[in-house]
Amino acid sequence: MTIVTLTSDWNKNDYYLGALRGRLASVSSKINLLEITNSIPSFDVLQETFILKSTYTHFPHNSIHLMGVMSEPLPDSQMVIVYANNHYFIGINDGRFSQLFENPPSIAFAINVEESFSTFTAVSLFAKGVKTILENSFEANTKACDLKKESLARVAYDENTITGKVLYIDSFGNAISNIEKSTFDRVHKARAFTIYVQGPHIKIRSISRGYYQGNPGGIMALFNSLGFLEIAVYMDSLAKLESIVPGAEIRIKFDNEQGK
Repeated sequence: MTIVTLTSDWNKNDYYLGALRGRLASVSSKINLLEITNSIPSFDVLQETFILKSTYTHFPHNSIHLMGVMSEPLPDSQMVIVYANNHYFIGINDGRFSQLFENPPSIAFAINVEESFSTFTAVSLFAKGVKTILENSFEANTKACDLKKESLARVAYDENTITGKVLYIDSFGNAISNIEKSTFDRVHKARAFTIYVQGPHIKIRSISRGYYQGNPGGIMALFNSLGFLEIAVYMDSLAKLESIVPGAEIRIKFDNEQGK
């Protein structure tokens, strides 16, 4: 059985999912399509890559992961097959893979487009990509190309400041940013700091080790199991209380003097 996952902004009531299931069943009756989520906000590639990055390692090696957000190819952004970390990925070559991987591979395989113009080419290309992987027919169906390395959500930092953004609001209303612990540790150097969330009014001056260190209704910061800085309200929803949304700025300012 081949596991194929889908991460998309497709509404489950639209015909897209049914069309994809049918195409994949035509490729092989041994494909098991698992939907990671189809509720990503429309066109939100950053949220797509965050969710897929957080989940794909839990699937067996050689699983195939379809990236369905903004999945229609353009002349300068083709749909490609990427193999990385013992998994296959099929998505648009527009820079999103730089967000998905710490060290993206340099080579991808662009899927040949042979069908006439359609407003929903993605389903056909996803099926063709899966078939190419299963039959190992890369030479016939793809062309090697460079993988674009543009970063869609770049964290900026210098000696005294880190600036990132909220990538995702989870079901508890916690705001997960793109600031990784490794970046924080690189700049921190045992100095005092202040975390500003969506402007100057929300200030946090410590990192908690877990939710258990929070006070009811208090805003806290911690590094989650994925290694990303997370802002939360203990036993409540930060997103609702403070109107935090994806894209909100997170800025960390460090004191000039190093602690002793």
